[in-house]
Amino acid sequence: MVDCKGVYKPSSPEPSDLAWVDGLTTVPLIQGTVGERFIETVKRYPDRTAIQTASDQVTYKQLDELSDALAATLVDLGVNKSDRVAVSLGHCIEYAVIVYACVKVGAVLVPLNPAHKPRQTINSLKHISARCYIVSAEITLPFRQPQSTVELLNEICAARGDNTALFSPVPSLEHILLIDNSSGRVDVVRYPGLHNYHTVSAAHVGQKFHQHNDAHEGDVVNIQFTSGTTSSPKAACLTHRNVLNNGFFVGYGMELTEKDIICCPPPMYHCFGQVLGLMTAMTHGVTLILPAESFNPNVAVNSVLVNKVTVLYGVPTMFLAYLDVIAEQSIAPTTLASLRTGVIGGSPIPPSLRKQLHEKMNLSALTSVYGMTEASPIVTQTRSTDSLEKKLHTVGRVMPHMSLRIADRANPHRVLRRGQKGEVQMSGYSVMPGYWNAEEENAETLLLEDDDGLNGSSNSTNGTSSTRRIWLRSGDEGLIDEDGYIRITGRIKDIIIRGGENIHPAEIENCLMGYDLVADASVVGLFDERYGEVIGSFVIPKAAVRPVITDTDQDSCADLRTDQSDNTNCSLTLTPSDIRSWVLSRLGKMFVPKYVFWVSNMPLTASGKVMKFRLREIGNEWLDKRA
Repeated sequence: MVDCKGVYKPSSPEPSDLAWVDGLTTVPLIQGTVGERFIETVKRYPDRTAIQTASDQVTYKQLDELSDALAATLVDLGVNKSDRVAVSLGHCIEYAVIVYACVKVGAVLVPLNPAHKPRQTINSLKHISARCYIVSAEITLPFRQPQSTVELLNEICAARGDNTALFSPVPSLEHILLIDNSSGRVDVVRYPGLHNYHTVSAAHVGQKFHQHNDAHEGDVVNIQFTSGTTSSPKAACLTHRNVLNNGFFVGYGMELTEKDIICCPPPMYHCFGQVLGLMTAMTHGVTLILPAESFNPNVAVNSVLVNKVTVLYGVPTMFLAYLDVIAEQSIAPTTLASLRTGVIGGSPIPPSLRKQLHEKMNLSALTSVYGMTEASPIVTQTRSTDSLEKKLHTVGRVMPHMSLRIADRANPHRVLRRGQKGEVQMSGYSVMPGYWNAEEENAETLLLEDDDGLNGSSNSTNGTSSTRRIWLRSGDEGLIDEDGYIRITGRIKDIIIRGGENIHPAEIENCLMGYDLVADASVVGLFDERYGEVIGSFVIPKAAVRPVITDTDQDSCADLRTDQSDNTNCSLTLTPSDIRSWVLSRLGKMFVPKYVFWVSNMPLTASGKVMKFRLREIGNEWLDKRA
């Protein structure tokens, strides 16, 4: 997918001073496909528990048999190699079955966020031209009541008897498989092309499915959306080679053994669950526990205690929630003695949090990671042998068989010196081949350069010749210290990372611009001790609208207009609650601004672009004064 036109030779300082590090190559990369490795694991550990939930569990052999049945079902429904199979599910055994069934067929799995509104889901299905969609009749969301998918199905499906296409909003879609419809909440007969997942799969139970023998490690196995889904979302294409090796080497970095048990609360629609969960567990032959359908810190901590979990995952906000549960229930560190290691990442990690996890959860060997979806996802990782200072203030060293460099923000081909801040770029086996149907974004994100040998070897060029190398631009700012450890110092891109979840400001801005009382809006990430970042919205009300700050909004809203006497006689009013309700009803809870600022105008560049860095400064300065 990479456009090989225009090969550049980087302008770099001398090798000894180069802000460029290469990962170790002592352990070889895994060759082959996810399916081939899965079969090896099944043969080696047939009776070992592969996936465990609160209500059920399956061994690796049973997982193989269930995925055989579903693979045969998908083929019967007309799903072929490279067809996209989308899935909107929480944690469940079926998710793992779907992953390996798609691998066996050669289909491409596309995980979708089950919390998305119907229109967002439809846009995603259209964007990747999904052939099949698998969804539950009801989805449990974090800290909320279960959500029915009837509204979504009504929007996607045409009523039986109509002369329209089966799924007119998504012309490519031919089948929907519905999971957990035991209570008959959804009338399957009413919708054409809608099938009961367990009924159609049961027809093939006991049949051995023979995998396509033309699968290649460079084939796309997963399409992962990187941020909020709009009419033109970015979807990263990840290959067998990408996810298989990334999952393996994350486990290698944690020093996993066959006796380890992983507890994975992060969702499967995220690379955290998909790669660090399923792929890491499978490549090391260990048990993966999915404690609850959606994130529940009480259930997660209880699962650690009951199952003697040794490996725990989470973004910083999840680990803060674990600590809250431990404090509320007065759980002593000795009670959590089974915990050994884990992964924390997805957003900045406060040093104070690392110290608490060491003292209260025995997680001195917890590994901090840094990465991005486009890198499958992990690029750096701390190790148990790292010093406390490195664990607290860096994201570790570059992963095996990967390279990382710091480039000039003004010239992405110019490599800086160690200690200098610049854009973090990475190269190697885990770099995606490209975004789905996004040539312009690919050209902006992926750089193809001559490899001049400064790094010592071209260990991974992701499919290019040995004299060329692909570099992935992260949009993050960082530096490489004198010991080769990476520090992330900020972010160049505007994406907001709230508790490990990527939120694209443009989606919220577009939503706010659809509000008839709003003239203009801009959204940025503001500092938050718990979530890393939260959403701050700067809103210009229309001329006939009077913005209002109620007593309950004093701590989350500010009137920063240059002339606050404007519009005092207007009959139309706009409150922060109006703004939040508008976004909540159209995009969902995770997109709702925590802070609302009324402004008269936006700071603009000479070319008319909003200077978001200035808005962040204004918002954070207001927060500092309020504190």
